[in-house]
Amino acid sequence: MAAAAETDTAIRQPPTTFLGRFRHIGPSLVLTATLVGSGELVLVTVFGAQAGFCALWLILCTCFLKVAIQQVLGRYTISSGDTGLEAINRLPGPKLQAAWPVWVWLICVLLGAIQLGGIALVVGECIDLAVDASDVEAGTESQSDPAAQPEDATSGKVSSNGAVRSWGSRQWAPLVCLVCFLMLLSGHYQVVERISVLLVSIFSISIIVSAVLIQWTPYAVSVDQILDGLTFQLPQAGEISEGGLGLALAIVAIVGLSPTELVYYPYWCLEKGYARFTGPNEGTAEWERRARGWIRVMQLDCYFAMVIYTSTTVAFYLLGAAVLHARGEVPAENAIVATLSAMYTETLGAWAYWIFIGSAFLVLFSTLFVSIASYARLLPDCLRLLGVIRSTGEAARLRWIRVFLVIVTLLFAATSQLKAPPVLLIVTGVTPLGLLLPIMCFAGIYLRYFRLDRRLIPSSLLDLWLWASAVLTIVLTVYAFVKPLLKE
Repeated sequence: MAAAAETDTAIRQPPTTFLGRFRHIGPSLVLTATLVGSGELVLVTVFGAQAGFCALWLILCTCFLKVAIQQVLGRYTISSGDTGLEAINRLPGPKLQAAWPVWVWLICVLLGAIQLGGIALVVGECIDLAVDASDVEAGTESQSDPAAQPEDATSGKVSSNGAVRSWGSRQWAPLVCLVCFLMLLSGHYQVVERISVLLVSIFSISIIVSAVLIQWTPYAVSVDQILDGLTFQLPQAGEISEGGLGLALAIVAIVGLSPTELVYYPYWCLEKGYARFTGPNEGTAEWERRARGWIRVMQLDCYFAMVIYTSTTVAFYLLGAAVLHARGEVPAENAIVATLSAMYTETLGAWAYWIFIGSAFLVLFSTLFVSIASYARLLPDCLRLLGVIRSTGEAARLRWIRVFLVIVTLLFAATSQLKAPPVLLIVTGVTPLGLLLPIMCFAGIYLRYFRLDRRLIPSSLLDLWLWASAVLTIVLTVYAFVKPLLKE
């Protein structure tokens, strides 16, 4: 009786106005905090710096297509109350305690920790530049000539006055992970959402303004360059010097929503309360009305975030192609932030160098912050499906989240110490997600046609978008893998 009463008090009527729905968005904005960091700031700009404008079409497609899969997962979660891993655990095929897609997800996510180690290193570079008083005084030299940066800024630094400092980004990276851990100790969704929205908002505004202001510089983007970017080309293998042949595949896997973020999304929907507000499926017309109402909120959440991350992604790519590609500068080795800062200094002026460093720190920190929070939620759920964790209930869930906050923090701190450049770590960690992406496409189709409550099926237009998304995403994944290997 108490449980029933608790469920009844959790049920809420969905908002019926645009503003009412807008007040309840949030889960996709949390995801945006992860994808803007590694996907946009690092990989997209590195890709644009090497490829020029020719792959703009790839950026647009990857941002737009995956939203259809995200919506189906959100719709299914509101209907069933399943988490992301519970959803893919229902896919047909062989099982070893858990379904085969869960095992594939676990392998990809553990390898993805390498990516987050690379992100922690880039955050460390931001701090390292900020605390170097000598570089602050010689800021113009540092921003205009990234090559002047030390060859191995990760392990230590020689400042402009000749002094050798033992601390570099490799030493800062574990401390950054520790700060994320301390901020997440409360374990509450509201903390994650509010901090994510703040960090993403600051950086998104600055990068979009910078992309607009480029039109008043010698690096102005022309209509012909935009049209050239929409001609379905990809760079050849010889044109990619940083990130290797896996860079295009990494772009397809991570830009827009990565496969792991598609799995994350149902968790954040559940913590936001969409399924709880809808209530258990009673088979009544009232439940259907509530479910459809909260699905509309979820759709607005998806669309609004898509506009934000597509705008920022395109801005990053255009700045990388227009400024860095034109200057022949590619973020290499450990001078990623110093090289990327040229996108700001060439459009806003030399004074923007430190604005970029501060903004880059915020957005990359948000990637680490949300990734630690997400891993700490999904890994216990995965172990529960594998039969390792047997405790249930909200109190047990929060306890396991705190345990895995410690484990994940230590994992990311450890991978940040791998002896490899940050870009290589990021690409290495992201590339396996290309294997998970077709599985998520299949999951979207299967859940829509075989598991979703028939009263909540989407419109024909959304179904068309889902099929186009699944088919074209798989085609792009194969194309991005094969094309760079071909000789002209």
